[in-house]
Amino acid sequence: MEFFNPAALYSLLLLPLLLIPHLIRRRPRRVAFSTLLLLRGLAARPSAGRSRVPPIFFLHLLLMTLLLLALAEPTLTSRATKVALVLDNSASMQAMENGRSRFQTALDESGKILRELPAGARVDLYTLAPRIARIGEAALRPDEAMQRAAAQTPLDVGESATDHGAELSRLAREHGYERLYFVTDHSAQGNSTVLRVITVGRRQNNLALTSFQLERAGLGTERLDARLEVRSFSHAEEKFLLNLKAGGKILATRAYTLAPGKTLAVSFENVPSHPYYEAEIAAADPLPLDNRRFAVAPPSGAIKVLAVSPRPGGLDSLRAIPGVELQIVAPEAYRKASLESHAVEIFQYSAPAALPETPALFILPPAQNPLVDVAGNAADPLVTGWRESHPLTRYINFSLFRPPYARPLKPGFSSQSVIDGAGGALAIAVERNNRRYVALGFDPLPFLGRRNLPMSIFMLNALQWLGASQPQAIATGAPLNHMLRPGAALLGPDGEKLERETTAAVVQQGIYQIADGATRYVAINFDNTAESDLRQATPVRVSDPFEANGERSFATPLWPYFLAAALALLLVEWIINPRPARRAP
Repeated sequence: MEFFNPAALYSLLLLPLLLIPHLIRRRPRRVAFSTLLLLRGLAARPSAGRSRVPPIFFLHLLLMTLLLLALAEPTLTSRATKVALVLDNSASMQAMENGRSRFQTALDESGKILRELPAGARVDLYTLAPRIARIGEAALRPDEAMQRAAAQTPLDVGESATDHGAELSRLAREHGYERLYFVTDHSAQGNSTVLRVITVGRRQNNLALTSFQLERAGLGTERLDARLEVRSFSHAEEKFLLNLKAGGKILATRAYTLAPGKTLAVSFENVPSHPYYEAEIAAADPLPLDNRRFAVAPPSGAIKVLAVSPRPGGLDSLRAIPGVELQIVAPEAYRKASLESHAVEIFQYSAPAALPETPALFILPPAQNPLVDVAGNAADPLVTGWRESHPLTRYINFSLFRPPYARPLKPGFSSQSVIDGAGGALAIAVERNNRRYVALGFDPLPFLGRRNLPMSIFMLNALQWLGASQPQAIATGAPLNHMLRPGAALLGPDGEKLERETTAAVVQQGIYQIADGATRYVAINFDNTAESDLRQATPVRVSDPFEANGERSFATPLWPYFLAAALALLLVEWIINPRPARRAP
């Protein structure tokens, strides 16, 4: 027998309070008797050893016990023999508590579950991250499942955004599991005869390094600036050191104090040149994983730009910008020719069939383009708003920003409007597949320098944001195979050579090396703020997977029988111990 609401059993500790009304003496009343002869014999009898509790007390005790047990929802279950065990191996399970990780505690709870299974039970073992997947073969013995579970480790990957309750219920329904145990740091909401959630861990304060960017101070310059962002997932003020590292050394360190729930933006200027860098929060923290981030240095020297346009007159003016190497081709040549790689591609009055694999600038793109939707008619080029925090709008006085012609654009998925006009967006920035794109509803060319300073600054900002910034870091759990050419070798953060199959989902953060003639570095970072917030995890909504389909249940609720027995005892108590009628005064 099991209880769906075991917390109600604590109410049984209140049962001794029933003695109080039965032991309280009533106030004596004066009664007149004609003679005391009948009471002499009663007073002469010994009273030692007699209970002062009336027999009706035990009936009341049994009645209250049945009611409290019914509140705990007792259920008669058969011992499950086809079982699934799902281990939460996401990043938050690395959080340390009393010198042990949540995942180690989850393994202990899993051992208790497997040891209580009957000898003939068979277990399917699953892990949650990066997606629900079975580990090893099906129908393992409990001891074999425990050995395979002990070999697992939590990954540097956040959970998927799916509804775990619905996903696990579907898994139990499809495979016909009599019981599915989910060991996680999430709490449960609801109950089920099949899906059981075992919660480990407690709420904790945490700090997380949520952003790390490196940029050249300008086109063609060697100066590097680093920008970092630290976020507090804490209910208290936090003090910490922020270190910037490269080449195994600390390049700079600063001390900060961060208020609860706030975000801190930090800048390091004139950073020495290195191939890649590491930022670190030096503080006692339950989750060390999100205290580190990695970044690769942006390319130095001139930026190679490929320009595609049917009317290249204005594009030729970009040669006047120091640090820009320009190659101009017609749209037909772009489709047919095999061109060398460039840092930035510019499409003026044209667009490719698919988004290029390099950062790109789309100037007045045609209606058929792979990036944005274009309005059919021209509009007033007056600027009505802009995002001051975006790099494209730095150092620009928009009261002097007057495009001669404009065609509004419509932001789509994963895009944001940077400059707004009277009829829609005039500039849209997009970050997709770890690449940056910009679409303009106006033509900033030709580049006139000081003769049209706001438009010239905007063009420099666009080239800087697209080409002079670092290669975009990739989040853990994302594929890496699209960056590997045939024959290229991939080395992990520890220098070990990785097979190409592991690039389908990179699960460890750090600096990876791609060797294909020249060595390229790729920064892989854990990037999931929901996992970093250790104060409250989203509850798992639990429901019975067999109720919707009307299939059989593996448990029989007993609380209705307990409630019926309590009502029957209440009727008996009313019959044998009727309440005295109130007399008229």
